[in-house]
Amino acid sequence: MAALSSNLDNTDKLVKENKALKHKVDTLEKEIMLLKKSIYDLSVKFSSSSNQRVISPFVIDSGDVSQDNCGEINLENSTSGNNAHEIHREGRTFHPKFEFKGHGGAVYAIQFSPCGKMIASGSFDKTVRLWDTILLQKEQACLKGHNLNVSDVCWSNDSTSILSGSYDQTCKLWEIETSRYIHSFECEGFVQCIMFNPADNNVFASGTSRKILTIMDIRKPDNALKFKNDGMINSLYICRDGQNIITGDSNGYLKTWDIRAGSALQSLLNESTKKPISCVAVSKRGHGNDEEPRYMAVNSYDNVIRIYDRGIEPPKTQLKLIHILKGYKNKGWPIKSSYFFGKDYQYSTQRLTYDIYDDSQMDSADHVV
Repeated sequence: MAALSSNLDNTDKLVKENKALKHKVDTLEKEIMLLKKSIYDLSVKFSSSSNQRVISPFVIDSGDVSQDNCGEINLENSTSGNNAHEIHREGRTFHPKFEFKGHGGAVYAIQFSPCGKMIASGSFDKTVRLWDTILLQKEQACLKGHNLNVSDVCWSNDSTSILSGSYDQTCKLWEIETSRYIHSFECEGFVQCIMFNPADNNVFASGTSRKILTIMDIRKPDNALKFKNDGMINSLYICRDGQNIITGDSNGYLKTWDIRAGSALQSLLNESTKKPISCVAVSKRGHGNDEEPRYMAVNSYDNVIRIYDRGIEPPKTQLKLIHILKGYKNKGWPIKSSYFFGKDYQYSTQRLTYDIYDDSQMDSADHVV
C-alpha cells in the first residue's frame, strides 16, 4: 500500500509539472508569434541593386511648421534619375565611411558611444561587439554572455560601460575597460528596448514582450519599479529629468509615464489602424545643450515616419504631428531612425541646396534619417 501511495504521489507531481511546463510553452509560443514582426528573416539573402534609390535626409525646420496641418513628404520619389546621381556626386547624401565585419548574424542594434570614439552593436549571433571609429577602425572587443539574440544596446553617459538587452530575458551591464559583464538582471519577457536614465546612470529602464516597463536601480535590483502596459513595449525614451518615460508599443500608442506617479500621463494613438510602433527617436537641441529635445520621430509598421513637435516644455506639452515621411518599406520588419546635425539640407522639387553651420547655428535645424 505504501508503494502504491508513493507511486500515486509521484504521478500527481508529474501531472502538475507537465501542466506547468505546457503553460510555460504556450506563453512562450504566444510571445514568439507577437515578435514575428520584430525579428529579421535571417534566411533572406540581400543583394545590391543597380536601380537602388538614393534617399536624402529630411530637414525639420520649426519655422516651416503649419499650425493647422502637418506636411507630407514622399521620399520614395524625392530623388530619382539624373537628379539622384547628381546628388550622390556632390556628396549630399549618406555614403559608407567604413565597414565593420565580424558578426555571425543580423545586426539588430547599434549605438555610438557618447564620446564618439566607439560603436556598440548587438546581433542575432548573441554577442555585443565594440568597434573603434577613430584610430584602428576595427573590432575592439566581443562581449559574450547572452543565450539568445541581442535586441538593444545603450551606453552610459561617461562611455565606460554598456547595457545590453536580449531575448534570453536578461539585461547585462558590461565594463568597457575589461570587456566583461558586471551584472546580469532578470526580466519578465523578451527584452525589446533599454535605456540608461540620463539623470542617473545607476538606473535604467527596459520594455519587454510581456507588456512590462521596468525601472531598475543596479544597486538595488530587487526593488525594481514595474508598470503594466496593454501592449508589447517596442521602444522607449527617458526624458532628461529622469522622471518621465515615453514608450511606443505594439498597439500603436505613444505613452508618457510619470515614474513618481506610477502611471501614464499621456496616451496618443500614432495612427488610426493601430500599427505597432517600432522606434521612437528624439532629436538634440545642439552641442552642449541639455534642454529636453523638441522633436520626436516615430516609426511604425505602416511604412511611415511621423515627426512630432513636443512643444517648448516637453514632456508637459501635448505632442503635435507636424510631418509625415513616406517612401520607406519595412516589409513587416522594424526600421529605426535617428537625428543628426551637420550640413543643412533643404529639399525642393527642383534642386537640393545646403549650407554649412557653425556650432552656434547647429540647433536651427534637425535632420532625420
